[in-house]
Amino acid sequence: WGVTDNSGVECLIDDDWADSEAATFLGGLQAGSTIGSVAGIFNFSFGTYKIQIRNMDDIDPTSDFVSIDVNNIIGWNLVGLPVSVVDGSLSAVYPEGTPGTLYSYNGAYVGVDGLVSGEGYWLHFPDAGMTTISGAPISSLTVSLTAGWNLFSGISEATNVSGISDPGDIIVPGTVYGFSGSYAGASVLTSGHGYWVNANADGDITISSGGAAKTIAAFTDRTKEANKLSFNGNDLYFGVSIPEEEMLSYQLPPKPPAGAFDARYADNMKVADNSGIIEIMNNSDQLVIAYDIKDDTDWILAGNKEYSLSGSGEIIVSGDITGFTLNKVPEIPFTYFVSQNYPNPFNPATRLQFEVGDQINVKLVIYDMLGRIVRTLEEKEYTPGRYTINWDGKDNSGNYVSSGIYIYRMKAGDFVGHKKMTLIR
Repeated sequence: WGVTDNSGVECLIDDDWADSEAATFLGGLQAGSTIGSVAGIFNFSFGTYKIQIRNMDDIDPTSDFVSIDVNNIIGWNLVGLPVSVVDGSLSAVYPEGTPGTLYSYNGAYVGVDGLVSGEGYWLHFPDAGMTTISGAPISSLTVSLTAGWNLFSGISEATNVSGISDPGDIIVPGTVYGFSGSYAGASVLTSGHGYWVNANADGDITISSGGAAKTIAAFTDRTKEANKLSFNGNDLYFGVSIPEEEMLSYQLPPKPPAGAFDARYADNMKVADNSGIIEIMNNSDQLVIAYDIKDDTDWILAGNKEYSLSGSGEIIVSGDITGFTLNKVPEIPFTYFVSQNYPNPFNPATRLQFEVGDQINVKLVIYDMLGRIVRTLEEKEYTPGRYTINWDGKDNSGNYVSSGIYIYRMKAGDFVGHKKMTLIR
């Protein structure tokens, strides 16, 4: 090592120097000493000096390198280059990847030979495993996006999606997706993995370890209360309406390359309202379909056969399945109807049930066998539906009536219906 002043003049390190202020400042530097690393400018009485190497051979060029382990599943994976390297070729970065299967995206998949930091790629692996990538660490990246779907990757450490700097508000909320056998929304960018993001305009985003002053917009997920179908772990939703201005947030990225698994509605959405055509890219002989119906409606899933969906459960379908149709079972319109009370005979109370076909005023009255009014149970407006009213065996004055046969009569517009019931004390 040598010492030079700011003009580049070399200063010798000798025994006299060892006794100087500079030598003390540098930890008692002696002639022939080896220094691991020294940063900054040193000021003392003789002038301003800096420490520099005498020969490049004294430097270990990999001393600041990091090594990152990137896991992969068998088949297609989304990958990135998490460090700065001299050789970004596929064989140098991911030697276990299948040659000729590295694809970038620019409106369509394009085969490439090497990787660039910040970009995302599809890459096929013949086996599940792990790749260790070494290089200079990347703490911040500015990524240029075009309007529509983009493949990108992060820095040398895991970062939260919510911390991405998006000063132009170009990221469509809720559209950062990873892939691990199927698409799934991502909340963290893992080093070495690739991701999809949908942009509403051209612009730049920044990924850094220190966060950002203006991060991506918050996302309210409207599928949390929706019904769910899961095809081999790939979730689709239905039975919920999405506002038109939020539809882009529920669009899925472009389909993966042939040989991967994918399930989506035909319009590239992951959510449907009352019906939908479901497209399947199937890479196995068996399809496991789990369903969770949260509303009170029955649904029909039709492929090679029809399946009625209600509650929750699982269906296993074998064979080469390429799609399904999903439809809501039409509701039977309500009519005007009076049901027999239950229990009957009864003591001390019973339930009366009736249906209303329109929004209309309903009057429900109980009479004795002489036609006298015993109790007026209801007299108000109802909407279409089925209703149940309890009678506690009391008259309008709050007194218990005696045993006998009673008639309850419902009148709604032109409809009149009645039933007999028996009270036994």
